[in-house]
Amino acid sequence: MSPRLAWSLFGLHILVLIVGTQMPNAWRNGVEQSLHVPFSLSSWAHFVVFCGMSLLLMMRPLAYTARRVILLALVLALMTEALQFFAVDRHPRLIDMGIDMAGTLLAVMIMALRGRWAGAGRSSRQ
Repeated sequence: MSPRLAWSLFGLHILVLIVGTQMPNAWRNGVEQSLHVPFSLSSWAHFVVFCGMSLLLMMRPLAYTARRVILLALVLALMTEALQFFAVDRHPRLIDMGIDMAGTLLAVMIMALRGRWAGAGRSSRQ
């Protein structure tokens, strides 16, 4: 993947995050009800978007460190929750920040396991 494509995909994640965060509560509830899902899509969307962004940042060509990705995710989680003060009928929630960080930590664990498996594969071939 080229750096340009990676940054474009990261920008798309940010756009989805901001649009979803600023969507009025009535619209969000309408979407969830029309899909007939028995759980909150908003919470899953937070988790998936943060996991995807974190994986993208940690993979090549960007290859950010886990510490840097966690810090960036925390800043984004704080910012998106703070933006909800300005959204119609939306309120910031600490639980959403926790869900965001859980998605990020899953990505960090996936990349750590991937690195261990790749390292084990190299050492067994030598």
